[in-house]
Amino acid sequence: MHREEYENKLMVAGCEKIGGGLYANVFATPNGKFAIKVARMDAWPRYILWATQNGHAGKFAPKVYSLKFRDDYYVAVMERLVCTIGQIRYDHKRAWHVRLFDEALAYNPEALAYNPKANHEATDFISYVSQLRAARLSNDLHDGNVMIRHDG
Repeated sequence: MHREEYENKLMVAGCEKIGGGLYANVFATPNGKFAIKVARMDAWPRYILWATQNGHAGKFAPKVYSLKFRDDYYVAVMERLVCTIGQIRYDHKRAWHVRLFDEALAYNPEALAYNPKANHEATDFISYVSQLRAARLSNDLHDGNVMIRHDG
């Protein structure tokens, strides 16, 4: 079955398209707890495997319950997330999520040498971003790809 056929079957089964991008579309039932990502082959499966193995699933990465590969696409069943940092940035420019995200991306470890007592509220996220960069998995890290879960 081709990717488009699979996506059409999800919609016939009552799922709605709740998001999408260059490589993927995301579907869910109204008010459901799970999302279904249907995507062309890209680096996301490698990322989610890394995130799960390094304890980030359910914190900075979504919990993935199933990941199945087809001929030219994959299907991931995962926790449903609420919105992206980009959506918060647009709706609530001063939201702390946005400030922490911006701080983490702009973080410069060399700057700590000049101010070792610097207080970073985004310490855990900064560490996560640093690990992503070290694993060479941060090339698609932008406010449209960083999601927020329902509990913040």
